[in-house]
Amino acid sequence: MRAVVLTGVDGRLETAEVDDPVPSPGHVVVRVQACGICGSDLHIAKAYGTPGTIMGHEIAGVIEDVGADVDDRWVPGTAVTARPFSSCGKCRYCRAGRPDHCRQFHLLGATRPGGFAERALLSADELYALPASLIGAEQALVEPLAVARHVLRRLGFGAGERLAVLGAGPIGLAVTAWARALKAGGVVVSDPVATRRDLARALGADAAVDPTTDDIAATCRGVLGGAPPVVVECSGKPGLIDQAMTLAAVEARIGVVGACMSFDTVFPFTALSKELDLRFAVYYDRQDFVDTLRALDDGSLVVEGLVTDIIDLDALPDAFANLLTAAETGKVVVVP
Repeated sequence: MRAVVLTGVDGRLETAEVDDPVPSPGHVVVRVQACGICGSDLHIAKAYGTPGTIMGHEIAGVIEDVGADVDDRWVPGTAVTARPFSSCGKCRYCRAGRPDHCRQFHLLGATRPGGFAERALLSADELYALPASLIGAEQALVEPLAVARHVLRRLGFGAGERLAVLGAGPIGLAVTAWARALKAGGVVVSDPVATRRDLARALGADAAVDPTTDDIAATCRGVLGGAPPVVVECSGKPGLIDQAMTLAAVEARIGVVGACMSFDTVFPFTALSKELDLRFAVYYDRQDFVDTLRALDDGSLVVEGLVTDIIDLDALPDAFANLLTAAETGKVVVVP
């Protein structure tokens, strides 16, 4: 089959012919219909990716073949997405539905072949049926939307609450869309890229500001009626956790979902004096996928416009290289 693999040189990818996956026990082979490019893909490619790796973990596809010991729900022709995990299945984390904390955890697209290919091997235990209402490239949005749902659930975010979102990349935009679905009382988004600010407004932000020129604190006072009681840091850039702490209201909750890959500095007294709650979030649990699929199906979670670019496998290496240097779009989805 055709796939796009990591070369190991400056995060570059290249197209290649590789062996088709074979459905091992407990697994299915899907024909990939859509696979999103995630910010973590960019981090992996630059930091510690292994040459020859097929990246991509935001996978949606149609089951083509089924291995032994697979639940009879999963038959060829079924449209699915998946938590892109592999683990021992037996430890306390796996039993609790959080295999991402397992000592034997593997992420598709990082340490297992992923979805930047015509076919992918997925664990049947991690499959979720896609509703008929979800078609095309938007099928690849379930995974990043589940990330956004997870951080807001960890913060206990509910209807009528006001929040600020730092960073309007795909995850920041997903958080914004979920905030609207959860009937937020007001949302202010900060991002230096004009196109992303426009997307944030379209997805439900009451205001979107440029942090290089605008006063986000003043905007929050005007739009939210004061400092935000909830802040979600989605960019992963150094300095943003400290900015979130400075911006937040007294006794605010701060969620950190941006993946900062370098050492960072904060002024702890800010959090101490305000008695802030700081919660980090990674991946998701099963309920986050269930909530996301339900909300997409019933129309309460509106994501129109979040996918800004649809490309094929041939275009992926150049598109990926561009994202490594200047990520100014919304969600880029690969349709093999």
